[in-house]
Amino acid sequence: MRRNLGGRDFVSVAGMLLVVATGLGLIMMPGVVGADWPGWSSLMFLVAVLVIPVSWVLIGLSAGTATVARWIAVLAVGAVLARLVWSTYDAGPAVLIAVLPLLAILVVVSAALAYLWPRATTREIKEVAQRNGWSLVDPAAVRLPALPLPVGRSWTVRNAVQTPDGIAFEVRWLQWRGPVCRPRRMSVFVATLPAGLPALEVRPGGLARSDLTLESAEFNRSFDVIGDDARYLTAVLHPRTMQALLDARPVSLVVAGTALVLYADHPLTADALTRGATTLARIDVPRHALDDWGYAAPPPGHGMRLTGSRFARSAGAALLRMTTLATGLLGLTLFTCLAAAATEPGFDPPHSVGRLLTGGAVLLAIAAGCALARRTYLRSA
Repeated sequence: MRRNLGGRDFVSVAGMLLVVATGLGLIMMPGVVGADWPGWSSLMFLVAVLVIPVSWVLIGLSAGTATVARWIAVLAVGAVLARLVWSTYDAGPAVLIAVLPLLAILVVVSAALAYLWPRATTREIKEVAQRNGWSLVDPAAVRLPALPLPVGRSWTVRNAVQTPDGIAFEVRWLQWRGPVCRPRRMSVFVATLPAGLPALEVRPGGLARSDLTLESAEFNRSFDVIGDDARYLTAVLHPRTMQALLDARPVSLVVAGTALVLYADHPLTADALTRGATTLARIDVPRHALDDWGYAAPPPGHGMRLTGSRFARSAGAALLRMTTLATGLLGLTLFTCLAAAATEPGFDPPHSVGRLLTGGAVLLAIAAGCALARRTYLRSA
């Protein structure tokens, strides 16, 4: 625990230093390329104190971003866009060329905010819930144990529905691979057990790394079973449960503490809601399994708490991610500022064009190296 706190403190200090260094680099960029654009310094100051921290939050320095943080992000993007329009109008088209990397970041941040912003329950989910007598619930008001879901960073929950056997909802998050972002969606169905049980995982696969071979050959071909106690796994995965999972393929089952979770890597549509709720109702943990392996677990907390392998974050990965963003932004801005300054009459940079191009290439190489090192770091973690 102390080691984790030390790593987080180091990342916090390094993050502040990177914000300062990146902000100063952006502010001084016109002087580096021999340009003088009115309003540039104030615009880059806003970028350093608003856009860059918001970008780091959205790419994974916090999870389950709160509503207040989202509104701060909206205000930050709006303020910078307003100042950008004013600077472009005041200084001319050259500034527009110079701020192309900033525009790219604003587009990515805006798209991430739009994707992760909590939305009202979709009409088709409402209709299915009303037709079956289910109720719509506020994700922040539910009481659930920590859910072992393999989600990413900055996740958000929508379309939460209370069924007789549990709660169904959809999770959205952003999956990052270096500078590339991929939106992900997952449908989830949760039941709360009367007692805590040891960890158990059933996921689509088939004899890849299964810890148990069951009596159903079709089940063994379709799923991997992960757990420590073969007797416990056999007790929970009785024939009716195996058949329910086979009928719901592809689906994963996780038991951890008092949480029994079904999830699939697709959106929560009307058909997925009906099918998942039916499967959850068919999953029955035998009484003797609860008696033999059950234990008293702490009461569930308020709201959604998601944990899992993709959710875990490390200080090293966060620092590499921040360095990638900082050096990549500085390198691209140097190139675009140089291109913008070259379009103006009397272009005479204080440094040779070759040195400036080399400096930009070095910054981009550092960004690419950090992105590749982060992928290697994650694979070895």
